[in-house]
Amino acid sequence: MNKILMATAALLLLAGCSKNQVRYRTAGHWTTPPEGKPTLYQSYLEGSCGAGFAGIGRGCVDANSKIKRCSLNPDNSLVCVEEPEANKVLNKDIPER
Repeated sequence: MNKILMATAALLLLAGCSKNQVRYRTAGHWTTPPEGKPTLYQSYLEGSCGAGFAGIGRGCVDANSKIKRCSLNPDNSLVCVEEPEANKVLNKDIPER
């Protein structure tokens, strides 16, 4: 009985430790500024998620919302850059650099 209890506790502990880094796209918006070059503002969520075990330890933690600004080139490729000021407003816990 004691071995089964210890094995179950070890399994639950290990299941809670298996976290995956994830990035979820949350929204996107195309705009055409006055200079005429189409721009995509892409928001996404980065964090760590775990599947848990039997419903325990499931979910995402340490998630931060972020925004990238992407410019459309004539060859249909995108060049994306972070928006650090917007990210700072969205996430008060991101340290200043």
